Amino acid sequence: MNHILFLNEEDVCSLLTPADAIAAAEDTFLHIGLGDITVGDMALMYVDEAKMNNFHSMPAILHYRNAAGVKWISTYVDPLPGYPFCHGTLVILSDTKSGSPIALVGAMNITAMRTAGGHGVVQARHLCLPGPKVLSVCGCGAQARSGIKGMLTQFPCIRQVRIFSRSTGPIEAVREELKDRVEVIPCDSPLKAVTGSNLILMASGAQTPLVTWDMLKPGATVIGIEGFRDLDPQIGKRADKWYLGYRRPDAHILRSPRLNPGGLLKEGDVSGDMTELLTGKVPGREREDEIIVSTHMGMGAHDVNCAMTVYERALEMGIGQKMVF
Repeated sequence: MNHILFLNEEDVCSLLTPADAIAAAEDTFLHIGLGDITVGDMALMYVDEAKMNNFHSMPAILHYRNAAGVKWISTYVDPLPGYPFCHGTLVILSDTKSGSPIALVGAMNITAMRTAGGHGVVQARHLCLPGPKVLSVCGCGAQARSGIKGMLTQFPCIRQVRIFSRSTGPIEAVREELKDRVEVIPCDSPLKAVTGSNLILMASGAQTPLVTWDMLKPGATVIGIEGFRDLDPQIGKRADKWYLGYRRPDAHILRSPRLNPGGLLKEGDVSGDMTELLTGKVPGREREDEIIVSTHMGMGAHDVNCAMTVYERALEMGIGQKMVF
């Protein structure tokens, strides 16, 4: 009789820490570079003629962890009344030795933690100038808040967080939560948020650029979790270095008219990706005055890696619901 372990969102929150998500993101980049992870192609399917609502699957095999998995996610730009843009995200895990499914893991919280607060933090840690005192953030949704928490764990030198968001309520909540750790400053424009800053996190969800090339100072590092959706593509063109997370899935940035208007950005503009950087195939920051941008649209391998950590920890602690199949 075979069993599959169901781990809901509450289980995930109790088992996965921000530090775990950061470690999993770095581990994923590294092992892709070493050839230990196979990243499958994303399959995208629209449910409506207007192509507003879709489902997509993001598979990966973690050979070194004897695990395969797929992230199953919906993104509904035009949801039914009362329903969110995205919900019900799952990771399905299987054992590569037997081929049997082993777990069904809620992935909404994994998504939030592994994105700005996971691979975004890893990108920043390997590319920014040492000792940043200020973190500038555009956005204050779940991704941005996760990114702030992740950055603060990796950069104890940060003393001030400047946030631009069209909603002030979330900023006040962040200020209250972090009042004993860091000064949180609401900004009424992206310019005020990023002026003079060496470390900038773009996690706004905006559909037009908020930060432009002329706002950046020498030595700035910009981390974009939505490609150039909320960033001026000229930053990718004119920066001293532009890194992707992983070239294969992030090639979408170059192909997308929304993310690369007019085809301004070319493959030759890319300095490397994080899988190459972590395995020493390309250099990282080489001068203090370099302006560096790193964009990564994400991939299921991050989620599968986080889900495996959740699964293994759940087995150790006896958490989750076993289901017979």
